[in-house]
Order: sequence, then C-alpha cells, then structure tokens
Amino acid sequence: MKYTLSLLCLIICVTLTAQDVTIKTGTTITITTGTTFAIGNALTNDGTLVNNGSILIGGQWVNNGTYTPGSGAITFNSTAPVQVINHNAQAFNTLTISGGGVKQFLADIIINDELVLTDGILESSNNAKINFGSTSTFSGGSDAAHIKGTVQRTGQGDLIFPIGNGATYLPIELINAGTGTTASFTLHDLLPSDVLTGNSLSSLSDQRYWELSLQGGSLSQSKIKLPSKGEAFSNLDGVVVAGSATALGPYASLGNSDFTGTPASGSVLSEGAPTVAFYTLANSDNAITVYNAVSVSEDGKNDYLQIQNIEKYPNSTVTIFNRWGDRVFQMKGYINDNRDKEFNGLSDAGNVLPAGTYFYSINLGDGSAVTTGYLHLK
Repeated sequence: MKYTLSLLCLIICVTLTAQDVTIKTGTTITITTGTTFAIGNALTNDGTLVNNGSILIGGQWVNNGTYTPGSGAITFNSTAPVQVINHNAQAFNTLTISGGGVKQFLADIIINDELVLTDGILESSNNAKINFGSTSTFSGGSDAAHIKGTVQRTGQGDLIFPIGNGATYLPIELINAGTGTTASFTLHDLLPSDVLTGNSLSSLSDQRYWELSLQGGSLSQSKIKLPSKGEAFSNLDGVVVAGSATALGPYASLGNSDFTGTPASGSVLSEGAPTVAFYTLANSDNAITVYNAVSVSEDGKNDYLQIQNIEKYPNSTVTIFNRWGDRVFQMKGYINDNRDKEFNGLSDAGNVLPAGTYFYSINLGDGSAVTTGYLHLK
C-alpha cells in the first residue's frame, strides 16, 4: 500500500505498516514512544519527520526535509543487494543495520547514541562519512557487518573505528587518545600497481594501509592498534606498526609494544605515537624505533634517547635540533646506553639543555631515507 502524507500534522501512536510512503512538504509526522512505523519499500521525506518510536525501512530512504531523531530508533532492514540511504547529512539517534547486502549512504551520517551493526555493509558514496559524537557508541562489527568508508570519532581514551573493506572487518583502535580528540580513519586496499616502501623494514604489507586525519586534540601520548587479518607474515613477533607522511611511503617503524593472536586474526599495538597520516604493518628485523621521551633525572627511566636497532648501523648519524632549527647535538655511530655515544640531555658543548620539544634526524648511512621526528626532553 502506498501512502502520501500531506496533512499539516500527523501523530502516529499505533503500529503502522505501509509499502511506500511520501511525506509532503509542509507536513509534520511524529512517531510516538512505543510506536513502530514499518515501511516495506521506499520512504521519502519532503516535510518534517520526528521519531520518538521505531521506524523500519525496507527500501530507499530519501530525506529531502528535516528528520528529528528525538529518542527514537531507525532500522534499515532491506534484504536487497543494495539499499540506498540519503539522509542529507543529518543525525540518527539509534541506527541499526540488518538484512544483509550493502547499505549505501550518500551523505554524512551523525550517530547521536548508538550504531548497531547486525548484518549488512554500511558503504560510503560521495566520500560520505560516519560521525560518532563524544557519547555515542557502536555494537556488533564483523565481516558481514561493518563500515566501508571513513569513520570519525570524538572522545578520549580508547577509541575503536569499526571499518572494513566490504568483505573483511578490519577495525583500527586509538589507545589513550587525549582530551578533545576528533579523528577519522579511512582504509585503503592496495591496488595491483601499489607497492609500499619503508626505511629499514624487511617487508611491508601487500594488502592495505590506513589514513588518519586528526581534526582536534592530541595523539602525542597515544598508541595505535592495527589488525593483521589477511597479511602474509608468518608470525607477529617481529611485526611492527609503521607510519609515513605519504600513502606509499617511505614508512618507518613505530615499534611493537604488544600483539595478540596470529596474522590470520590478530593485531599489533605500536610503541610510538601516531603522529603522521598513514599506517600499515611491516616486518622489522632491522628497523629502528625511536623512543622519544628523555628524562635527565637519572632515575634509570628514559635517561637517554633510546633508538632500537641503531647498533646495526655503525655508520649512522643522529642529529638533534631545537625548536628554532639550531643543531644542539650530533653523534656518529650512536650506541644505546653508552654515555659517550648517546643523547642524554646534554648539548655537543656539554651544557644541560632546557626541557621542551626537540627534533631529530637519523641518517643510517646505508643509503636509506633519513628518519625524522620529535622528542620530549623533561
């Protein structure tokens, strides 16, 4: 049955089932608490739809007017191969994806409360993204139910981004995100012509990389966890998170502070903070990892700039600059835990440097690209 709703105001307070519904311009429809409004096919809103109940949509959703999420829930439950969601960059309170297939969203969607991923791929079109507010959450997430597209989250602490490539669930996680963090991730599958390159990494992923965009807050004290599903590594012992300023590299190791599972189903947690734009997994038999906190308190903790594996590069040169770009330290043949061959907060002239942020440049002397970054001197 097809309904064209053109009354000035209609309050639906009993369960209503229809096949096609159009809400005309100038009409306000309110779904009350406890009421279910089930549409078997398409729902087009050219007016105002206020949802304090539950709406089930089995076909296309076209929101040309105003959708007020209220306290209600909406479910897209089509069993067709593709269900189109054109929400016109407005918010849902609770959104459930079920019925399987692809749920193709054409504009940004804001999740106020919860996204429930039951069955179906929420796939971006027009570069649309899913935005989670600071108090919104999600449940579910699997190979059969995830987001294929950019996911943005606002919050602090541990933030999970439920993304995948349409066939495989590949969630990424920020650990210990700082106050006021707003960040988004996009997953990129490698094209046949794409090859990732890296500094002193024996092999890099031949599957994918992730793109990070930080809109607010700081990740300087954070870590990043990447899934390893589908990778060709034999084990995760020597696998690190690697980061790069450009999509295809060169990537540099951010270390491996922990890992779980196997390459078929596991994940790797970085040692360093995610401060660049692109991330992937790599083997690091000879990769260097810079632990960028230095304390001059001589309490046995971070007393010098530790560079993992630097001893494997006897021709290396480590240079440190202050925030004005002046060189304050340079050492050839850097050696960890050796006062004559390490940086412990003293300048080349032997003076104690003031606390603050400094920048390093590491030339391994083997023809590979120079590694740069920053360190905190306390």
